[in-house]
Amino acid sequence: MLRYVSDTEATVWVETDGPSAVEILDHRASTFEVEGHHYAIVAITQLAPGSTQESDVRLDGERRWPAAVDGFPPSRIRTLPRIFPIRLVFGSCRVTAPDEAPYSLSPDEDARGVGADALIAYALRMGREDPERWPHTLLMLGDQVYADEVSPETAAFISSRRDVREPPGEEVADFEEYARAYHEAWGRRARCRDRASVA
Repeated sequence: MLRYVSDTEATVWVETDGPSAVEILDHRASTFEVEGHHYAIVAITQLAPGSTQESDVRLDGERRWPAAVDGFPPSRIRTLPRIFPIRLVFGSCRVTAPDEAPYSLSPDEDARGVGADALIAYALRMGREDPERWPHTLLMLGDQVYADEVSPETAAFISSRRDVREPPGEEVADFEEYARAYHEAWGRRARCRDRASVA
């Protein structure tokens, strides 16, 4: 996830399956472990203001991300211009639900429906637009996952770990369950690509 960008620097957070050396735009970082999860924070420096670099993620020298996805632009790191104004897109209150019916329907159409994911729709729009029209930054406001309103996938994961008949039921209760909810929220192809392509 592109976590931070200025006019000359960027920081990318990466989760991997195990210990590795992570490389992005010739900048490297080793992973560290938290509760069995492996993360790296790659600080990228000496970028030109207002520039765009196509990027990929290499683990131990092997390209691992992004996978080619039709209709999506390549992953890019875009630094902020030194001239303002900048274009901003914002989102709020992500819901982790499959991006398919009945979950993508409105609540009026189906009780399980939560509506369309605005960030996925925006990523698809960006794939059709000139990159000069893209926003410079994405601001996320509100909750990124709801601990008390989990998707069927996360509910199944929770049920595989503990008895959901006991409190707190299907609510997220520990680090592993939160990590799973976040992985689901940001792990889908379109969500990853919108985050990686917006500076």
